Amino acid sequence: MRPVRVAACAALLALAAAPAAAQTVSGTVFEDLDGDGVHDAGEPALGGVTVRLYGQRDAGGTFDTTVTTGPDGTFTFSPGDGCYLVQIVDPPDRRRSLGRFDERAPGTPGYTHPVGVRRFGGAPDLLDRLVAGAVRYTSMGDSIAWNWNSCFDTSSFWYSKQVRDRLRCVSPSGQVDLDEAAIKGEHTDDLLVDEQGEMNNVFRVIEAQSELVTISMVGNDLLDDEPDSDPPTQAQINRFAAELIDSRQNLQEALSALVSEIPGATVELNTLYDNLADDCASNDPHREWLPILAQMLRDVAWGQARRVTNAEVFAEFSHEDLAGGCSGFTGQICQFLDGIHPTDDGYHVIREKVWESLDGVLLGPRDALGAPSLAGVDQGYLRRVARLFPRDAEARGGATLVDGAAAFSLDDGGAAASIRLGIGGEEVRFSGFPDWLDEIEPVRVIAGVRYRTAGTVTDDFYRVEASVDGTFRPPPGHAYAPTSWDFFTPIVGGGGPNAPAEDPDYPDAKLLVVPNVAAFRTVSATLTKNPVISADGTHYEWPPITRQELGTTEIRVVAAPVAATPGDDYEVLVDAVWLDVYGTAKPRPEEVTGLTVERDAASGDLVLTFDELTDAELYNVYFGALAPLHAEGRYTHGVAPDGEARCDVPTEPAGPGRVRTTVPGAEVPGGSRYLLVTGRRDGVESPAGYASDGTERDRALNVCP
Repeated sequence: MRPVRVAACAALLALAAAPAAAQTVSGTVFEDLDGDGVHDAGEPALGGVTVRLYGQRDAGGTFDTTVTTGPDGTFTFSPGDGCYLVQIVDPPDRRRSLGRFDERAPGTPGYTHPVGVRRFGGAPDLLDRLVAGAVRYTSMGDSIAWNWNSCFDTSSFWYSKQVRDRLRCVSPSGQVDLDEAAIKGEHTDDLLVDEQGEMNNVFRVIEAQSELVTISMVGNDLLDDEPDSDPPTQAQINRFAAELIDSRQNLQEALSALVSEIPGATVELNTLYDNLADDCASNDPHREWLPILAQMLRDVAWGQARRVTNAEVFAEFSHEDLAGGCSGFTGQICQFLDGIHPTDDGYHVIREKVWESLDGVLLGPRDALGAPSLAGVDQGYLRRVARLFPRDAEARGGATLVDGAAAFSLDDGGAAASIRLGIGGEEVRFSGFPDWLDEIEPVRVIAGVRYRTAGTVTDDFYRVEASVDGTFRPPPGHAYAPTSWDFFTPIVGGGGPNAPAEDPDYPDAKLLVVPNVAAFRTVSATLTKNPVISADGTHYEWPPITRQELGTTEIRVVAAPVAATPGDDYEVLVDAVWLDVYGTAKPRPEEVTGLTVERDAASGDLVLTFDELTDAELYNVYFGALAPLHAEGRYTHGVAPDGEARCDVPTEPAGPGRVRTTVPGAEVPGGSRYLLVTGRRDGVESPAGYASDGTERDRALNVCP
């Protein structure tokens, strides 16, 4: 008898008979209520969303499967080891949120080099181009994209070549060619220099019509302008902030040109790591400004007319919070005669973040951690709850404006406001965006413009900008600070030649990539404002644009002459400007119905009786003048001098399903009047009624809070 051997054989037989563990790719598509890319508790799932996984199995053969998410928003594929891309069809009126930028400290379980937190970004057009047979991949930027360091442990364009090879693995029959375009030491200004013989500018990339463009750029802009005293002087801070603002303008102009001039191209932008925090001991300027720079890059990427994906590098490299706490991987910077560039280990992190930003997935030995399955391929979406158009247009500083109201709609057959500027401070401002949509809660807002030009633009250029309070620029002598630097959002127009004034350089940088626009062009940008410091003093918070700030936001087309020589004769023809509001929206109450009005002959009191609004918190009564309504079809209720409002009026039951309120005779306005009653439920006011064509009466007149 040999019981031990029999038991061992039985165990081996049992192992052989057991099915192999499933190798899966799974995730959840969800409503990202706060826009941070993380599936938080309470954020609802999005069912019925189309998800495709395409790629090559290591065992052989193409895997190409499309599913729809279930009611819980989940999807699962079982492809086996191999190389894959995830593709999601964006649900209607939704935009992918940013790749997650939450932070986890070193040593956290699962925080394993070089992956850390998997941060998927979304590149839905890339797979179609790849499967169609060819992708020209242009790697733009500075020494980071070039893969340089003084430790001599990397080779040129290593991580870009790795991404290229992974794409070739996904579709072996497709052709993926890499342009090694990045040039060491270059600035965002270089992206806007129309230079022949190299590909590190948007003009050559647009000519080439590259299908995939990755950009690692901005560090050199700031390198020579970092405050070098401790504490820094205000002059040093102002110079640094001016360069930060200039680089944002340059990136906005470069990205918007790539998006509008290369239809369907996938564009990716890296966030910037903090090289001085490699040992978790960065100086104050880095600690204070680098998080702001990273958020600036996210905002520039997310707000484009076709969303640019972001490789979330900042959150993975070591960096300090405002109180000195450390997150991210340490020991990733080459310290030998360098102190700036990543080591080979650091470049491995960047490779993973770029790959994830394209929704790339590897299973088995090809994955950096050898993962046989990958869960948490989550994809968040923000819902567009409103598109708001202005109600006012004003020419200033000698500009001429014809038919400004044509810019108040996209549904007028292409009618356009005509703007003529000059070589001074001419501008046209669009304002009066609705602030009365009390059912919406903004999370992020995008400012957009659709325009073309007529005539010839040579050197008397133009910009398009937005500002949440209409200031656009700080007052002279302003002391910049991390919480007081963001006064405008660039939409069209880079920093320009010899900008900023505090550090003039790049005389050949173009202010506009596409100055003459023959057909209507759409450009947009994330509307931004200054951050605030959290209550515990550890980090910045970026408060959402409020409903009130929607009402104070202005978008302007402003002269930006370079040569300051008269002679250009052109028009900027604006089809429309708008604000797209992403966030949440509560259901609106129905209209209050059944209104009857009686007047007490003795007291003059008005007794208003109407149908009860279910779950109403309060009721409002509006008076309007009949004369302008009859003569012009214009409602005036609630707004002086022709209208008045009685907010949160006292009520009492008036029988089953009926409510009564009394307006004392002394408070009843004189003249011929019409009356309207609204109710409020869950903080949202009901409509004041509808016109005969079914459109709602002007909500701007509903002035009760």
